[in-house]
Amino acid sequence: MSAYQHCSVHTAQSTTESCPAPRLEAGYWVPVQDFYKHETKLPYACNKGRKPAAEGWWATSTCLNGIWSPQPQCIDEKACIAADIANAKYTEQQGSWYEDGHTIRITCNEEYDPKGWKDTAKCIDGKWSPVLVCEKSLRACGAPPQIPHAVIILQGYQDLFAAGTELQYECEDGYTVEGGDTKTSIHCIARKWTDGPVCSKWGNTLY
Repeated sequence: MSAYQHCSVHTAQSTTESCPAPRLEAGYWVPVQDFYKHETKLPYACNKGRKPAAEGWWATSTCLNGIWSPQPQCIDEKACIAADIANAKYTEQQGSWYEDGHTIRITCNEEYDPKGWKDTAKCIDGKWSPVLVCEKSLRACGAPPQIPHAVIILQGYQDLFAAGTELQYECEDGYTVEGGDTKTSIHCIARKWTDGPVCSKWGNTLY
């Protein structure tokens, strides 16, 4: 093996560091060792009155190049872990868990509205109440119409668009819309798209 090959092997091996035993207050893990190999999955649980900062009464942390991810942590059993709300976002605090009594306010994605128009939830005895849901807006539009000899530009595909969305079509080479332009727009208004363009061959009125 050449000197270059020796160097390459040494570099690859040095990137997989082992992890020292984690520091876990008010909890325990198995098996108990001083060090754990890279990619070791270590299950842990918490003492009475505490719970893992994750779903369930036990959790798992993985050794990744000398660092435990996520860091094992036991929190008050009345605390809440970060809420997983589809099609929404909210400001998460560091640590991704919240004390009993904490209130969060969500913002649904623009194509969605909060169900029942409730946008806040409170951490009560380890659970968020009420359970927040973002549902399809009654004003949103589905996927835009497919138009022969045209494509939508400046927008990736999605199957739901917020009210007021504007999308721009462009005719393929050799085609144009009435008036000589190659581009035109449609708008989402009250669950419906406005009429789209007709792309015709130059000099023709039919496509």
